[in-house]
Amino acid sequence: MSSFLIDPSEMKQFLVRPRLDDQEGIMFAYAAPAEVLAKLLPPPLKLVAPMVCGYVVQMGKPSFGGPYLESVLYVLANYRDKVVGAYPFNLMLHGPGAETGIISGREGAGIPKKMADHMEIRRNDQQATAIVERHGVRLLEVTWTAGTPNDPQTAQQVFSQLKLNSQVEQASLFYKYQMDQAADGTNVFHDAALVSTQQSVITDRLEPGSLRVKVASSEDDPYGELKVIKPLGAAWYHVASSVMHNTIKLEDADADKIMPYLVSGRYDRGIINPNVTTFII
Repeated sequence: MSSFLIDPSEMKQFLVRPRLDDQEGIMFAYAAPAEVLAKLLPPPLKLVAPMVCGYVVQMGKPSFGGPYLESVLYVLANYRDKVVGAYPFNLMLHGPGAETGIISGREGAGIPKKMADHMEIRRNDQQATAIVERHGVRLLEVTWTAGTPNDPQTAQQVFSQLKLNSQVEQASLFYKYQMDQAADGTNVFHDAALVSTQQSVITDRLEPGSLRVKVASSEDDPYGELKVIKPLGAAWYHVASSVMHNTIKLEDADADKIMPYLVSGRYDRGIINPNVTTFII
C-alpha cells in the first residue's frame, strides 16, 4: 500500500545499479565549430574532436520507472589525459517515466536533464526521423536514411566504439554540486565536483546511414549554439542492456567558476531573471 512512510528495508533497493535496457532509436554525429565547443567545455576538460554526437531513443525498460523518450547532445572530452568520456550539454526527456528519469539522473549523478514538451521518433522502412520540441521551438530534428554515412570514415570511428554484441565500458563526465539559500536570501552553490559515471553497455543492432540534422535555439535552450558544419552520419540502433554501475569523483571544483557552464543545461532563464514568464491558455 502506498504511504509517505515506506519500510526501511526497501531503501536497500533505492536506485541500485540503474539499468536502461531496450533502447532503440537514432544515434548521430556532426562536425561543429571547434572554438565554440572548446569555449563551452568547463576546465580542466579539453575537447577531443570538433564533433557533436547525440541520440534520440526510446528507453524501453528502465529499472527505476516507466519508459520514456530521451535525447542528448554531447562532445567527447579529455580529463587530464586520464579519462575520455561523453560530456553532455543537455538531455531532454519526455513520456511516462521522464520525471523519474530526470530526478534520478540530475540528483543522483549531476546529469543536465530537462523535460521536453514534445518528442517523437518515427521509422518507416529505411528512413527515420526524430524531433525534440520545447517552449514553442523545434530544438532538434534528425533524419536517418539507411545506407552510406555522409562521412564514412569518421562515422565508422564513432560506430566502432559500440562493438556489437559485446559488453563495452563507457564513461560520462558530469559536475555535481549543492545549492543552499544564504541569510540574505540569495542562493549559493557549493561543494562542486567533477565526476565520471561508468556504464556497461551491450549494443545488439546497428544500421548505418546518412544524416540530416537541424538545431535551433530558444531563450532557455541554446541548441543552435552547437552549429552544424557538416553531417557525419547516423545509425538506427538498439541497446540490449546498459547498467550504470559506478560514479567516481575525479576532483573538487570551484562552484563560482564552474556554475556559469552548467546553468543553461539544467535550468531556464526565469531562474536568473524574474521578469521572464510564459502564459499558455
